[in-house]
Amino acid sequence: MADWLVGGDRGDAARRRLVSQAAALIASRGLDAFSVDELAVRAHCSRATIYRHAGGRAQLIEAVLSMTAAPVLESIREEAAGTTGDERARIAITAAVGALRADRVIRQFLRPGSLIATTPTVLASPTVLAVAAELIGIDPDDAVAARFAIRSVLTMLLWPAAPEEEAALVDSIIAGIFQGEASTNNGPHRDRCGPLPGCRES
Repeated sequence: MADWLVGGDRGDAARRRLVSQAAALIASRGLDAFSVDELAVRAHCSRATIYRHAGGRAQLIEAVLSMTAAPVLESIREEAAGTTGDERARIAITAAVGALRADRVIRQFLRPGSLIATTPTVLASPTVLAVAAELIGIDPDDAVAARFAIRSVLTMLLWPAAPEEEAALVDSIIAGIFQGEASTNNGPHRDRCGPLPGCRES
């Protein structure tokens, strides 16, 4: 097989190209059908090239999640800038649900038919946990709270409700997140700011 890297496309550029091709495959075929062999065919390179520059299937899926999450994260950061506590969490969760519903790649991770297979990948992803903690404003080391938020958002994505019911669900999620943090850390964290731009501790 002719290797498309002969022209000097090395390192980060090669990885970006492979991850972009992997994202396109996942969007069109679904996560379950994604394989390194199919990516090699689509990218016109060898399996060895893929492993050398981007890793195996798990690493590629993680990279696709990271790449796809980046613009979503930036959009929600902008929307939530200058807010704190419950207000920030409400904006972040509501915006995340809307953005995830609209993204072709992320939807493939959330299809009901493959939920059992994909949820462990999503919940184990350091990228997903870090994004959830950052957006909501919780301790980045509190994986339990982050997974609770992710599971709650997954539920809303899989079983949409009327707008007024979804608003009530978001309020319940926020209460659960911050109540759990207060119990764990022996103090309220409703006004904790976290890393969003323009956000200040109260």
